[in-house]
Amino acid sequence: MTRTILFSIFLLFSFFVSAQNNHNHHNHEHTDLHKYHIGVGGTVAYLKGESGFAPGAHLHFIRQFGHQNRWGLGLGYETIFDEHKHNGLNLLVNYHPLKHLSLNVGPGIIFSEHDGENETKPAFHTEAVYEFNVGKFHIGPMAGFGIDKEDTHFSVGVHVGIGL
Repeated sequence: MTRTILFSIFLLFSFFVSAQNNHNHHNHEHTDLHKYHIGVGGTVAYLKGESGFAPGAHLHFIRQFGHQNRWGLGLGYETIFDEHKHNGLNLLVNYHPLKHLSLNVGPGIIFSEHDGENETKPAFHTEAVYEFNVGKFHIGPMAGFGIDKEDTHFSVGVHVGIGL
């Protein structure tokens, strides 16, 4: 699990460096100048080792800061409606490397049920959203990845948010 987390962090870092080196700062303007962001989403999730897909949902609250609010810190909640009752709570770092791209990354805790036993495990979650701004609202496709000691999941869906 440690290697997977380190590899994920390396990929995100590589993406950040590439994005910073390949875009023009004069034409880049993150257009969400709100201090707070609340987002919800509906997803379809695939859990590695499980058969089929399961519906999921996410919710996050981000406090944005920095030049043009390109950085943020917050909390995220994710649930996958499967037989294991997968629920995750995460501390999130939010970054907008490009105009419409939002990345959330952070450690967390997974609450689930396996073989009739409730389990709590450390976890790691990443999420990328390509959002279009319509006034205070944001909407767009999202993709997520989560890992803990026993499970790995991938999800895709639609994100809707509001800036406050």
